[in-house]
Amino acid sequence: MKDKKTKVQFSLNAILNNPVSKRSLEGFVEELVLCHTKIKADKEAIKDIVNEAKDSLGIPGKILNGLVSEKMNPGSIDEKQHDLEEISDFAIGLGIKEE
Repeated sequence: MKDKKTKVQFSLNAILNNPVSKRSLEGFVEELVLCHTKIKADKEAIKDIVNEAKDSLGIPGKILNGLVSEKMNPGSIDEKQHDLEEISDFAIGLGIKEE
């Protein structure tokens, strides 16, 4: 059996008054800033690629993103289709949608 880690109680005062903890926190903040900066750049690149595909092939972003989802997570199209069929059945049952 694994021992459960003791949860550290947060205390800003304790962190600020401990040089080791303070440097550790500053390091975490810097790492997160780098990650968020990369994510922002990646999101911009994705947007540019989707726009280029739309401009050069006329493919709607929704279709392109669906293909990417299927490539990354095989079976995602079938899962979405199943979910939509289930929602449709509920809508029919509630009289919101006709068969």
